[in-house]
Amino acid sequence: MNQTLKKDMFNIKKIYFYLIFLILGGILGFLISYIYIANEDDVSNKDKILIGYSYNQAIARASPAVVNIYSDQIVGEKDRRKTRSFNSIFDDKSNSIKTSLGSGVILSSDGYILTNQHVIGDLTVRITVELFDGKKYKARLIGIDRGTDLAVLKINNSEATFPSIEIDDSDKVKIGDIVLAIGNPYGLGQSVSMGIISATGREFENPYSNYIQTDASINKGNSGGALIDTQGRLIGINTLIRSSSGGSEGIGLAIPSTNALEIISDLIQYGEVRRGWLGFSIDKQSLITLGKLVISSVVTNGPADIGGLQKKDILISINDSDPSYNNLYKTFARSKPGDVIKLNIQRKQEFLELVFTAKMAD
Repeated sequence: MNQTLKKDMFNIKKIYFYLIFLILGGILGFLISYIYIANEDDVSNKDKILIGYSYNQAIARASPAVVNIYSDQIVGEKDRRKTRSFNSIFDDKSNSIKTSLGSGVILSSDGYILTNQHVIGDLTVRITVELFDGKKYKARLIGIDRGTDLAVLKINNSEATFPSIEIDDSDKVKIGDIVLAIGNPYGLGQSVSMGIISATGREFENPYSNYIQTDASINKGNSGGALIDTQGRLIGINTLIRSSSGGSEGIGLAIPSTNALEIISDLIQYGEVRRGWLGFSIDKQSLITLGKLVISSVVTNGPADIGGLQKKDILISINDSDPSYNNLYKTFARSKPGDVIKLNIQRKQEFLELVFTAKMAD
């Protein structure tokens, strides 16, 4: 009896210790697995962080659609005099052709290209487009818009398929976003520079300007090239540099992609942009000092004049939206003939609602 009891007690202890070792083994295995997985996650996160420091994928996605543009332009007498003043010994009055260089962006697989109008010039006799892979094609001018300094070209090849760029909504970009500029600076070939968006809605010397400002290096030859985001999507066309030396000083200006898209169809369809016109202007001083949109002048017999708008009226809302300068630009610079626009204004102590119909701009 005692021996049987002792044997049973021994077996119970044996099972007890076995269970303890089993539980401890399970816990140890869990801890080892947890540490291993945590290390794997840590390595994965480090890889992701390291990937974030490279924009190779964005460049690889966008760069095939960025081209070099060489345009032979007729030089005016004024330009010839300027050239002779620097090279009078070798003056040749018969040499009235100069080659301009710049960049462009392929928008569609059938070869439509967007670039700056100043890259093409006013009197162009021949346009050559060089693709990322070195292939060269002749191109023809489809249309230009001097207001925004944009031009659309078409590669003279109906059989080939060309790499095109993905276009993003530039209205969504924010100050501080990282951007990359791709172009052909100084004719060196395709180059990339990096910076951030320094400002948006910049106005510069024309009523249609609504530039993105960036500190990504933009030099001569970059004009017409692509300003892209870190996903390789087009958000702007590199256009201007503000510089006292002629080189990049950290202030580059690009035409937002959204603005460009709105005029491309007109250029392709009509060869020009058909804009609406209302016939009034804003007092810039009041805009700067007071942040208010005050009417400074109204064109006689223009749509605004016919609709009842007067000098010194204050805009309260534009199509029921905030009366910001940015919204004013979007509404009027992008309007088409026949568009109906509603303005709520303050005239002294009176509040009025006025409705206008945009006419074809001259």
